[in-house]
Amino acid sequence: MDNANPLDRLARRLGESLCWLFAVAVVLTAFEVVMRYVANSPTIWVHDTVILLTAICFVAGGSYALERRSHIQITSVYGTLSPRARGMLDVLIALAAAFFLGALAYGATLQSVEALGLTGGRLETSGRAWDVPIPAVLKTVLAIGVILMTAQSLLHAAQAWRRWTSAP
Repeated sequence: MDNANPLDRLARRLGESLCWLFAVAVVLTAFEVVMRYVANSPTIWVHDTVILLTAICFVAGGSYALERRSHIQITSVYGTLSPRARGMLDVLIALAAAFFLGALAYGATLQSVEALGLTGGRLETSGRAWDVPIPAVLKTVLAIGVILMTAQSLLHAAQAWRRWTSAP
């Protein structure tokens, strides 16, 4: 689907580029299994790295699903509606999604700012042996991803509004 919407194009590029991180996570997990059970030398970094990689993919996947319009839909009901009714429903769904995602973006941004230590605290780290700032990174990635999805939903609402108001 070739949308003129630049946010959808960005979401598609991110989704198609980052999906390979799932394969990297599988390889790292296999490496950890071999190191732990064959070499009897478990790592301290694989678990956190795999969580980071897969979480980034899941966040990008939400925006990618919005771009493709592949979110859950009750097609048995939607398909029976007139084009005008579908247009109205598309507007309402996009606005409801934008409202929910906007609230989530607000909360995620507050958590990200705190985790990054921007409120006077310290940078949030994992607290495990390999004490890296993965929680701060993940909270920031979530905030950015949900902000992108909020903007996408608002653009989709505007596109649906134009379709709805021009439908016969």
